[in-house]
Amino acid sequence: MATSKITFIKDIDPVNSDFTIKVKVLKLWTLNSKFNENEKYSIEMILLDEQGSLIQANVFQNLFYKFEKSLREGSVYEFTTLSVAKHNPHPKSTIFSDLPNKITFIRETELKESLNFPKNVFGLSFVDFQKINSKVIPTQRSVDVIGVVVSRTTIIPSQKKDKQRIHLELKNLDGVLLKVTLWGHFANKVSDYLDTHNTDDCVVIIVQFAKINDYRGNIGVASYYDVTTVFINTDIDEIKQFREKLAKDNESSQLSGTISLIRTKHVSLNDDFLKNNEVKTIYKSKEPVQVEEFIIVGTIIGIRQDKPWCYQSCPDCHVKAVEIPDCNEDVKLYKCTNVECNKSTKVPIPRYMIPVCVQDDSASTILTMFDREAYGLLGISARDLAEKHTRLGFSLGIYPPELNFLKNKHLAFKVSVTKYNVKFQNSVYTISRVTEEKQIIESLERKLLQLQI
Repeated sequence: MATSKITFIKDIDPVNSDFTIKVKVLKLWTLNSKFNENEKYSIEMILLDEQGSLIQANVFQNLFYKFEKSLREGSVYEFTTLSVAKHNPHPKSTIFSDLPNKITFIRETELKESLNFPKNVFGLSFVDFQKINSKVIPTQRSVDVIGVVVSRTTIIPSQKKDKQRIHLELKNLDGVLLKVTLWGHFANKVSDYLDTHNTDDCVVIIVQFAKINDYRGNIGVASYYDVTTVFINTDIDEIKQFREKLAKDNESSQLSGTISLIRTKHVSLNDDFLKNNEVKTIYKSKEPVQVEEFIIVGTIIGIRQDKPWCYQSCPDCHVKAVEIPDCNEDVKLYKCTNVECNKSTKVPIPRYMIPVCVQDDSASTILTMFDREAYGLLGISARDLAEKHTRLGFSLGIYPPELNFLKNKHLAFKVSVTKYNVKFQNSVYTISRVTEEKQIIESLERKLLQLQI
């Protein structure tokens, strides 16, 4: 394949098939025959060029022998001699490009793999939430959306993994809300991030190639099979620019680590503690048999002081950051342990990770209380408490006396058993929600009493 002049997607001439494009296969999937669901009909692709333009492309069954093994999602190619067809999708199908045409591979098409392609080009084109909510955009058109998570549900389970889902609510820079439903592994990805990071900082999410849903007049967007891409607090220009704009408006306190919007929940306290989850005694919950959530009622009788009460976190992704040994810098340097971030920082953010000992009338156990719950009970962020503590000349290895405020609190705890707990038979579970409401606690204690009869 000889080197040819590269044509950008927006400059493709439908009349001329003798052109070369250099593109990344951003998404690749197969469509099955409508007459035989076990037979592949075509290979479908979304192609991205260096200018960020997108175009849909396909390879029909008769040319699978030539292209099927060579095409890979995420790889970059130069394609020469392509046919340009009118993009006239079925009314029930989804459109992923604004262009009126699509590319069809023909027998004369040649491909050559390439390595050079900008890393920061994703083909994102964000749609205003208000346009979606007001039904201006056709539901057939896929959309890209970006916003701060302001509410969420836990994962709604299903016997089929691809049918489990999570509901989110995103807020854009104009304060407009949008309902988002993520299915299957996307639901797991977002839920795991929100559950394990336990951050009071804002979580910015991008959903690319989302499908508009209009269900009984309720508008929102949802992930669309594996075509969708989800970015969560990723270090890309679009999220960094969103954060910068967010910091300039009157909601900049979201970035302070002391006020959070992401923990607003669709599920009420009553539903979460009294309807949606089983209540157990501590003794009955000691063995981590499966990934699950349940409720326990107990009193915090102490805090394990042989374990740290906080951890240093990356200011960007909030994962644990560890000190770099033997660093030549004048001040300590910390490196993020998240392989997707891998950043170094001189100013990590302390976040709560308090090992509290909880007791009921059956047994006692250790639970880990992270930022959201600890801040709600203590009324001071881990960062502010750490600064106050060090100003007094104490190291973070010594427990601040303010933590004693947690002792003797009688609470209802929503507890999460993770894959880690099950795999390693570790019974130190995570507190995912907590309440002091007297009526809820009394109702739960009556349930426990009935279970013992």
